[in-house]
Amino acid sequence: MSMISVMVVDSDSARMDMLTTAFKMHGDINIVAQVTKREAALKQLSLAPDIMLLHADVLKQRTLSRFLRSLQTTNPATRVMLIHGSVPDDEILIDEIRMGVRGYLRATDDPALMANAVRAVAAGRIWAERRILEKALSRHMVLPETLRSHIPDMQPLTNREMDMLNMVLKGATNREIAEMSAISERTVKTHLYRVYRKLKVKSRAKAIALLTNS
Repeated sequence: MSMISVMVVDSDSARMDMLTTAFKMHGDINIVAQVTKREAALKQLSLAPDIMLLHADVLKQRTLSRFLRSLQTTNPATRVMLIHGSVPDDEILIDEIRMGVRGYLRATDDPALMANAVRAVAAGRIWAERRILEKALSRHMVLPETLRSHIPDMQPLTNREMDMLNMVLKGATNREIAEMSAISERTVKTHLYRVYRKLKVKSRAKAIALLTNS
């Protein structure tokens, strides 16, 4: 039996203890750390957990992307699953997947369901309701894993850069990207210059070729 290592990050220690106790009933899941703050979670990444179960209360939405970039830089093999007290609307969930979250759960979900979700994400799948996955796939989003599969040592893209890259892959011109993003074409060019540099290509055509050919 392959053991799955899990770090639990939750500001509520009692809730975290209940979840950890429940997981101990499953012989293939090993809780390697329990932490209550994001700083502590990042410091303990040397444990290289397969899964980080992160309660959404620990991070506000404005800091989630920054946390994920830090995690992807330090230990890209760790997959993050979010636990929500109340599940937000679909657009927020899709945005979380775009940023690199690999699954989400409700705090009230049965521990057995949570264990199955952990196994699914550890196996490389995204744990989300079908409608969320269908919406995400319909947008042809490039995900962080896709980028790392092409350039294993690449510097993570910011959210804005990911947005720009996805619009490029959909065929949008710089002017169209500027209009959709409410910024100038000059700013678009600056963002795309940084994107191409991180992708280690020199043009839009080469970026598209890199990410649309296996």
